Amino acid sequence: MKEGMLNIEGGQLFYTVSGEGEPIVLIHGNFNDHQIWNGQVDFFSAHYKLVRYDLRGYGLSSTPNATFSNIDDLKALIDSLKLRNIALVGSSMGGGIATDFTLTYPHLVKTLILVAPSINGNPYPMKLLWHGIKNFIHLRLKGRKKAIESFIVNPFWSYFFPPLRKVEARTQLIDNVRNPNNFCRFSPSLSAAVKPYAFNRLHEINIPTLIIIPDQDHSFNIETAKTLHKRIELSSKITMHGCGHLPFIEAPHEFNQTVFDFLSKSSLT
Repeated sequence: MKEGMLNIEGGQLFYTVSGEGEPIVLIHGNFNDHQIWNGQVDFFSAHYKLVRYDLRGYGLSSTPNATFSNIDDLKALIDSLKLRNIALVGSSMGGGIATDFTLTYPHLVKTLILVAPSINGNPYPMKLLWHGIKNFIHLRLKGRKKAIESFIVNPFWSYFFPPLRKVEARTQLIDNVRNPNNFCRFSPSLSAAVKPYAFNRLHEINIPTLIIIPDQDHSFNIETAKTLHKRIELSSKITMHGCGHLPFIEAPHEFNQTVFDFLSKSSLT
């Protein structure tokens, strides 16, 4: 596995590359970094060139101190690695980034896999926003370590974490969340959204798209995923039963095979 640090405007991005072949780029979501995909590395790098990276403000990438674009960051990484005909896989917030990138650079993306995705232009319900704001409040009042623990034990976020009976998956996710580099390092307002918003442009996406819906996710996320399936013409959806927001953590073998089968049918192999 190759690791690198890419200099970008106003910062640096950490990335890893494993395997050879057609490229797959994995994009993590909030509270995570590239290591959240550890359960996918061996499987996919045996067939593809697998790229993982830390979004700006997460993991080993730099902390933003001015407005930046996740789309520009991803484009810089893709150009640096000379990638084309890409399969983009985005989890949660990473799904929103993958969608925005596909709309901005459609000639670079061959297939799109959205895992419990968020989407720009689809506003979060107030309760979800409030609990997100509370993470920043706890950070100021309690310090980072205690704020992270408050996030983990908050019943509202139970859909995010595997249940207690899934010991290995729960431990893997909590270890990743407890990395202080993954928790509320910067104001979300610094991340510039692509406009017009993707939620109103989904009909423009005309590549094979797989939408993975975990049935134990928050109801808002489930409805969002179903809406994307309705609006993206070439999309298919698969429900992963008994899984919360990060199904690739809870059921990695099922997830890996599902994505592999989709990519095979989409002639990526």
